[in-house]
Amino acid sequence: MPATDWAARAEKAELADLERLWETLDIPDRRIEFLDGQIVVSPTASLWHSSAIDELIDALFDVKRAHGWRIHTYATVHIPATRERLIPDLMIAPKDAPTFGKNELLGHGVLLVAEVVSPHSQRRDRVAKLRAYGQGRVPLYLLIDQLADPATVTLFSDPEEASYRTCTPATAGQVLELPEPFGISLDIRRLLG
Repeated sequence: MPATDWAARAEKAELADLERLWETLDIPDRRIEFLDGQIVVSPTASLWHSSAIDELIDALFDVKRAHGWRIHTYATVHIPATRERLIPDLMIAPKDAPTFGKNELLGHGVLLVAEVVSPHSQRRDRVAKLRAYGQGRVPLYLLIDQLADPATVTLFSDPEEASYRTCTPATAGQVLELPEPFGISLDIRRLLG
């Protein structure tokens, strides 16, 4: 057997082992994700983090209700290309979004995911999740980043193989337009607290 075949089999077996372990973990007050070939355990959100999501839910509520969509704040997005599992801070999906198993939505069936950057999640939210959501064909990725200088909310759209083609940043005092099917404007000052 060529060395490349052996290495590929070993990598698949390791990935399968990690997936089985990920499925068994249940740690109270922790978010458990499978990203970049690692199991990532994160603490629950800070009050600022939670407030940013609350403001985003307020902004999205009318359009969500008009379309009959679901807002999820603790559901898993499955990325088929890499088998990664991510738990965005907020996800909007149609009621009939395609699923993977009982507990995961497939990335391409989700309408929007949002992440709030915290001190422990900067690289994951800005780099690893940007890549993963792009690979999963999630149409819109909203990154709320109060730690950036200046604090910024960035909308990534038009997913491609390992990222997004379009990046639209906005700072406090600006408005950010969410494209159709949302068709709404977000007040950035409210999202950045």
